[in-house]
Amino acid sequence: MESKRVILIVSVIGILVILFFGIDIWRNRSASAPAFDFSGILRPTQYKESPTKGADNPKVVIFEYADFNCAHCADFQSVLAQILDTYANDVAVVWKDFPFVSQGSEDSAVAARCAGKQDTFWEYHDWLFKNQGNALSVDFARGAQELGLNEKNFTQCLSDDTIRTVVSRDFAEGKALGIDQTPTLVIGDVALVGVQTFVEVEQALAPLLQK
Repeated sequence: MESKRVILIVSVIGILVILFFGIDIWRNRSASAPAFDFSGILRPTQYKESPTKGADNPKVVIFEYADFNCAHCADFQSVLAQILDTYANDVAVVWKDFPFVSQGSEDSAVAARCAGKQDTFWEYHDWLFKNQGNALSVDFARGAQELGLNEKNFTQCLSDDTIRTVVSRDFAEGKALGIDQTPTLVIGDVALVGVQTFVEVEQALAPLLQK
């Protein structure tokens, strides 16, 4: 009887250990993960309609694959803002839609692109992260109204299949690159997965800025 009790206790401890490390791994995977090398394979493409901000003639372009319904993506925006402020003349960020978090992720991406048709992509980008949720809880028209957009044009754009095709193209590109988490930054031959610190992004930029 005593031996059975010992076996039971050991088994419970073993399960708890597995759960503890399993949760820890999941948290790290969701927040950040080691960088990996992209050299020699497919690279991101900066299309003429790709939302871009930062230096006009950058030494380095950061491709950000992200989802407007991704909490970690929202958290990471302050770091990117700091990077762009510090390297205002040398770095640009290109937004890449990677909508996969929720049912409303693609709709949010389309809404931001429609705002971009009225030259307010980044303002709407910030509004979506501030009012983060899914298509059922986010009133896209309210965002357009608050930002002073032409609401009729914006609403018509939401049903434009060509906009959805652009979003799908970014997503397909990310999948082809092996991206499966957001945010993911592609900087030269390196991909940074998950929320990174300012220093971690800066370290990835350093060798490219020195060229």
